[in-house]
Amino acid sequence: MSVRAPGLPSVAVQSERQRGGRASILSRQSRDHAALQSLMLAYEHTTSARERAKIVDTLAERALRHAFAEETVLFPAYRKYLGEQADELSGHIEGEHQAVNDMLVELQSLDAHDPEFDRTVRKTFAVIRDDARNEEDALLPQLQQVASDRQLRAIGRAWEASRRASPTRPHPKISRRPPGNLLAGLPLAVSDRAKDAAQHVVPPASAVRVLGAGLLAGAAGVAVMTLGEKVEQAFTRRPNSYVPSRVLERLTGLHPADQAERDVLNLAMHWGQGTLLGVVRAAMARRGIRGASGAVAFTGLRLAADQTLENGTGVGAPPWTWPREELVIDVAHKAVYAAVTGAVADRLVGRRV
Repeated sequence: MSVRAPGLPSVAVQSERQRGGRASILSRQSRDHAALQSLMLAYEHTTSARERAKIVDTLAERALRHAFAEETVLFPAYRKYLGEQADELSGHIEGEHQAVNDMLVELQSLDAHDPEFDRTVRKTFAVIRDDARNEEDALLPQLQQVASDRQLRAIGRAWEASRRASPTRPHPKISRRPPGNLLAGLPLAVSDRAKDAAQHVVPPASAVRVLGAGLLAGAAGVAVMTLGEKVEQAFTRRPNSYVPSRVLERLTGLHPADQAERDVLNLAMHWGQGTLLGVVRAAMARRGIRGASGAVAFTGLRLAADQTLENGTGVGAPPWTWPREELVIDVAHKAVYAAVTGAVADRLVGRRV
């Protein structure tokens, strides 16, 4: 949807003086649109995946700040001055902002070399460009007709203050209108800046970050898998398995004195193996093996690790000798573990560029 206010000149062709001065909301919006357009052109003029990823990161933060300032300052002012007639257009642009947030979240899980990354980026660009045209050709000229230059400058100053204090990362679940976006904006801005600072100290690609993210992802996967096992056992009446404890006993030469010690060893192996394997899944995410394909590959890897340890220590038996029901249950639980571990790792580990 791209509209033009009949009989009103687009902000894009007006001089700074006609817009109400450098501090006017019209001038501020126009400059920000030009900066976004420059970044989009820079992306389109390079074929380097590394450079494209950097450009997208820069553009994402600028576009999100821009949108937050519009939603908290510009659109409320537009609706105040123009009443109900302003609601359809501002509502449409808010819908475009929602789409941009959704696509930016999707891009966080895609590798810059993946063709889907480029397709999603270009869809995002199309929405941003339509947003800018609607504002410069219709919304801002209409506002210009009913607000004085002084009022336009006051809106511009409030818009800039909101832009500077805005969140820096996509948050598709928050409201696009006050008071919801204002109430959520401050804590999210603080949280985003803390994450930005941490990322600056420990870059997403660093080995330390991959290790930490992997351990956290693995622990999350084990936690959800364990909960699933307890629910399954409540229905099937299947007893607890002590294969993990027996494997650890064979590997370390430990001999538990009683059931309590065996329970400790069982938990240590159960949680330790799953948590450590999360580092492998984080490394996969770093290499661009993500999403569904990453989950399938990691499920196979987890099952292979189990069989290697169990059969290598003489504790287990080959899976083709298991009862079918037992095999299905084991694969299902490991698939849940792999899916959760992968989802967390994909979220925490930066894409390879």
